Formats: sequence, C-alpha cells, structure tokens
Amino acid sequence: MSTPGEPSLGQDHLPLPIGMKVPYLEFIYRMSADMAEETQPVGPPFNGKQSRIILPIQGGTVKGPGLNGVILNMSGADWGQVTGGADFMRLDARYTVRTDDGVNIYIRSKGVFSGGPGAPPAMSPREKGAEPSFSQDTVEWFTRLQFETPPGQYNWLNGIFAIGVLAQSGRSIIIDAYRITNFPHVPPRDMNAS
Repeated sequence: MSTPGEPSLGQDHLPLPIGMKVPYLEFIYRMSADMAEETQPVGPPFNGKQSRIILPIQGGTVKGPGLNGVILNMSGADWGQVTGGADFMRLDARYTVRTDDGVNIYIRSKGVFSGGPGAPPAMSPREKGAEPSFSQDTVEWFTRLQFETPPGQYNWLNGIFAIGVLAQSGRSIIIDAYRITNFPHVPPRDMNAS
C-alpha cells in the first residue's frame, strides 16, 4: 500500500532517474443520485456477449466544500453494459447538476462495477421488495468523472482529473468525488485565466 507523496512503487519495478510519487486525493463532493425504480433493459446486441441496461436518474443532491446543488430531474441516465456475467458492469452515465447559485454543470461518468469476494451478483434476482445495497466492503465500484461548465466560478472543474468511489443504498447511488493531484491544498487552475 502506498501513501500520497511517497515514492511510487514503480521505481521498484522499473527504476528511472526521474522521481515519481503517489498522487493525493482531494475531496470535491458527495452526491446522492436517485435512480428510477424501473430499468430499461435493451438486451444483448448482435454479438450476444453484452447486454445494455439503461438506469434513469430521477434527481439527487450534491454537497461539498466548493460545489453544492441538485441533479436535475430526469437529466440523465447510466447506459450500463453488463459483460462477463451478472457481477461486472461498465458504467456510462451522463447527467446535469444545477448548483445552488443556478449554474448547470454537465457530468460524464465512465467506470466499472465488479463484485468483490463473496458478493452476490449485481443483477441477480432479489426477494420481492428487497432493495439493493452495495458498499466498498462488497464491490469494486469506481468511475472517472469529467465536467463541462461555463466560464465562471466552476471553470476549475473543466481542467481536473477526478474519480468517484461509489456505493448504493436502496435506489440511491452514492458517489464520493475526488480530485487527483500532485499539489495538495493548491486550488486547481482556472481554465479561463491567461
């Protein structure tokens, strides 16, 4: 296991004269996305190796030190691809967040969901009335977050590399979003600044 700021373990495997280090994670926000009860399965395409399932996003909230708002009702979905069995899914979500001060931010999220050791298959039939629940103790669920914002106070989001760590409680998908950086506690660059 590595600690941010420490030398990269890559040096043990391929020594190079340039020093590499483990990057830092800086918290951006926690999001709770309200997923629609009904999914829209498309089924396997012509090759029969994958199935597409559309999971509409009905709304939700975003709270963090520099970003607070709501997910606009029905502004997006996850167009997931189930591959390699019921416990692996490729995520492809797109949705819009409206900040408390009225700015719309488009977010694209691409990642993976994979069952951990001993976890039940993600898409397995459940007891009638049972709500799904997945934690970091049962699954590997991560995503790459990309932002599109207009010029202004949220423009810094356009230039960061961000990841999300996911969990699920009932129909709420929880995402803790982090900026990956080599410069902790240094604000991201404003993409419009000259």
